[in-house]
Amino acid sequence: MSEGKERAQSRLENLQAIEPLISSLRVLSLSTMQMATNRQGMLDDYAERFNEVAGLIRKTANRKTVMLTQEETFNFRSIEQHQILAVIGSTRGIVGQYNKNLVWMTREYLQAKQGESVRVLAFGQRIHPLLRQEGIPFTRRGNLSSGSLPDYDVAAKLIREWDHGLAERSLKKVSILSYRRMGSNTNYRPALTELLPAKNERLSDEQEDEKETWPMPIVEGDPELIFEKIESHIIAIQFYRLILDSVAAENLFRFRLLEEAKENTSNLLEELSLEVRANRRKEITQQLQELLAGSGMLAQR
Repeated sequence: MSEGKERAQSRLENLQAIEPLISSLRVLSLSTMQMATNRQGMLDDYAERFNEVAGLIRKTANRKTVMLTQEETFNFRSIEQHQILAVIGSTRGIVGQYNKNLVWMTREYLQAKQGESVRVLAFGQRIHPLLRQEGIPFTRRGNLSSGSLPDYDVAAKLIREWDHGLAERSLKKVSILSYRRMGSNTNYRPALTELLPAKNERLSDEQEDEKETWPMPIVEGDPELIFEKIESHIIAIQFYRLILDSVAAENLFRFRLLEEAKENTSNLLEELSLEVRANRRKEITQQLQELLAGSGMLAQR
């Protein structure tokens, strides 16, 4: 009985030491998720205003439907085009099926693209071992975020590299596989997003008439060049939004697991506390019986 009592006491002390840590991680995950969601809301407001400016510049430039392919009159060398699949995994652990779902979708995507040249970029160190286990070739990359903040410098550098590849025609397409918000702030699912080349949709004449502004803004400089820079910035905003979605989704997964762990820990603490108290009562009762037996009181009775 002594061994069982010591084991229960040891487990109780261990759980009492772990419980504050679980609670702290749970609160940290919840606050990080909320901060990422708030940042995304601010980014959406900024993107809305930026798109309004882009619409005005588009009208001023009198742009037609953008044709992403250009004529090449003299091109005597064949350029092998490849595609990029950027997978945004988790930055830390305790995420359950988060990375496994992404790996499964990566495998499905590559099977659908058999015969095509697809280069997989894996962001987030936690997803790398899972990709390796599945035998999926990939290029290791670091994290795209720190806490609730996207790494803007890294993201901007990637977009410049991809734009350069598209311009040289060595790159055909860039797709992002990541968790995206589906409706509410508590519903995130892995989804595929085609980031590049940009898809520009021209408004119909009726829609343009409805949104006609007066007086028309004065644009200084070449509207075409201005629009190209705005276009690149819009793509960056979309990429930042995907990163923030991933941050929020990762911390939501972690929060739910920690919430469950906290409930299980509380239940175990209650059970072990009852067991320890019962063991103490038994020990005290046994000691009293031994004392009474030693004094001869039990024999007199």
